[in-house]
Amino acid sequence: MPPADPPLTPTSAPPPPELSTIIVPIHASLGPLLPEIESHVEKQLSDTAKERGIDIRYEVTRDPLKLQMIGSGLLAKTTVHYAMEACRGKFPCISCGFKEGRREADITLHTKLEWDPSWRLKSTTKLLPVNYEKPCEVTWLNIDITRRFVAPVVEQQLNAAARIIDKNTPALATIRPHAEEVWTSLQTPVEIAPRTWLVLEPSEVALAPITGSGLTVTTTLGLRALTRIVVGPKPTVTRKPLPPLKSGAAAASAAGLRVPFDIELSYDDATRFISSEVAGKTLTIEGKPLTIVSILLRPSTNGKVLITASIDYRGGGLRNYKGLIYLEGTPSFDTATSMIVIPDLDYSLDPKRRGFLARIAERAAHDDIRARLRTSARLPLAPRLNTMRNEITHALTRDLGRGVAMRGRADALQPVAVTPLPNVLLIRMLATGSAEVQIQ
Repeated sequence: MPPADPPLTPTSAPPPPELSTIIVPIHASLGPLLPEIESHVEKQLSDTAKERGIDIRYEVTRDPLKLQMIGSGLLAKTTVHYAMEACRGKFPCISCGFKEGRREADITLHTKLEWDPSWRLKSTTKLLPVNYEKPCEVTWLNIDITRRFVAPVVEQQLNAAARIIDKNTPALATIRPHAEEVWTSLQTPVEIAPRTWLVLEPSEVALAPITGSGLTVTTTLGLRALTRIVVGPKPTVTRKPLPPLKSGAAAASAAGLRVPFDIELSYDDATRFISSEVAGKTLTIEGKPLTIVSILLRPSTNGKVLITASIDYRGGGLRNYKGLIYLEGTPSFDTATSMIVIPDLDYSLDPKRRGFLARIAERAAHDDIRARLRTSARLPLAPRLNTMRNEITHALTRDLGRGVAMRGRADALQPVAVTPLPNVLLIRMLATGSAEVQIQ
């Protein structure tokens, strides 16, 4: 028969769990901007004009636009090629670019990108100063016909491109639908084992300043959430709406995953774990047999647990003892063995429990017994931790919505604290790893 439960005594509550910080990079493509600009900005222009009695004819063509993210800015670049001819009456015409290589000028538009409160990209585009390194001039009238005729046409066209960028960027690169999908999906409990649910309760979200490369805009989404594991039926969650956008606050650190959570281990389960290691086994102390008949784990006071062990010790003479012993200790986690241990396990000081000490005259005997129980009273967690890490990785690798996928993994699980509560042994854990959200 197992020993009877001793009276339960209150214990101190554990500190409140810290918030999870999930930092995930988000990528969005500005590729759709390019055909939109190309379709609205002419590639070839030609016209004639008259200035101070001079007939001007010019032709302008441009290369395809190239878009490139550099830092937080988008650069749109092209090269224009132009030719001009100036004629006056019977005088010979002066030309540049018609009977020779066309003159060229490099054009650059710079777009500053940032997130607006509605979760869309806001752009401000300006045409950078154009350097016409080898302009066409009519020297006898001191007219720079490149700047007088070509430059306004080119800059008008490129300013039109700037307006197209600023008009279309919010529509082409809005992140709100994806943010709402991520926010909503993360609030959905995920079953990571039978009747075991990973629950995230996000409290705030922020986006870091924009960076990018090529046509890809990159930002960092930072989520703060209370994370817990619930055993039982699927928990009911009251969904929170997506909060207003913040900039940079929660998303300032590097991409990573840090998820603290609690495992509640019942004292019955803990007793079974320890019993599987020691109950029914016979140990030897100075050549004398000690059989641990049964063992029971329950909470005590001041963050300790109480072990009630039924033993049969055949030490000979006064050292023989068959009955109950009571020991208290503070549980902790041994990282080397991935076990919960009770290294300070010692006899209870309750005067009513001194029968064993009185029966055994030699202090060495109960010191040996205590040492053996300290060594044996262990709860192996390694198999459970490996399973839990795989389950959390599976829960973090899933589709969050149409075109939105999260790919994450828990690289390590680290027990932080073991706290005896009146009903359960609370094991506070920390999962660390990485996660990334990809937006198509």
